[in-house]
Amino acid sequence: MKQISAIILSLLFLTFMPAVAAEWALPTLSIVNMRSEPRHSAELASQALMGMPVKIIERQGDWCLIETPDSYRAWAEADALSVRSDSRMNDWRDSERLVVTAVYTVRCYSKPSSRQVSDVVSDLVNGDIVEQADAETVDGRISILLPDGRKAWVDSDAVTPIRRWAMQDFDSQLILDMASSMMGQPYLWGGTSTKGVDCSGLVKVCYLANSIILPRDAAPQGRVGKHISTDSLNECKSGDLLFFGNGRTGRITHVAIYDRDKQYIHSSGRVRRNSFDPNDSIYLGRPVLHAVRIDGHIGTQGIVRAADHPWYFNL
Repeated sequence: MKQISAIILSLLFLTFMPAVAAEWALPTLSIVNMRSEPRHSAELASQALMGMPVKIIERQGDWCLIETPDSYRAWAEADALSVRSDSRMNDWRDSERLVVTAVYTVRCYSKPSSRQVSDVVSDLVNGDIVEQADAETVDGRISILLPDGRKAWVDSDAVTPIRRWAMQDFDSQLILDMASSMMGQPYLWGGTSTKGVDCSGLVKVCYLANSIILPRDAAPQGRVGKHISTDSLNECKSGDLLFFGNGRTGRITHVAIYDRDKQYIHSSGRVRRNSFDPNDSIYLGRPVLHAVRIDGHIGTQGIVRAADHPWYFNL
């Protein structure tokens, strides 16, 4: 009886307890490292991009446990986050914003016409989000506001209005061009930015360039979209994902982006091109477990277009 009474009291308390406003944040660096534990020596788990909307789940000293739009959680330094209330985030979602769509790292400057290294305000990478300060361009640059309030100027052809970016149609060539632009970069465990990627990180970077948000890791990536069996790999289209691993258990350990003619781009030691055709000079003898098609399945479980994600826009 005491247990029942306690449960009833707890439910009443939860019912009438005032709602706690969500604590939001925007990363203030071009990339923010996310660690498995709240310490610098902990494993790099993932990365968040500048201006990517994140939720603060927990605080511990100088660290925050944050959740990214793909529901991934890990620890980031509090100093690298600009904390926002619900109302400020709503204003941000309605604001004029720009997404960095240049495939290579760009610099923003304190002056519209300067290219002096002493005038650099920050570096910016593909996928970073900044606010547009003024629509007028000066000397081919546009005025922007970084999440922590710093003002700067960036080349106007390096950025795209966020709504145009978010509403893109599926574009396999854009995805593969993004992967090709990273060719030769060293493998980085936990990397999910153009500064360094692991295998599933490469997939995330390339699909986000097409405004498509996928799960963080290879195994959950392998459970979304349309499943294509090994017997049907000849049906693969450019942009499909190939999954490798233990043929006996079916455990996924690696992912690649299919290009054409049985060739694919992946991050293994470095970002590189290989083939699953034994007659190809770049053949790599890893067993393909299956493939996944994202095209035509956006909006299904685990695949979200940025335009449809309530963290990016007030829907």
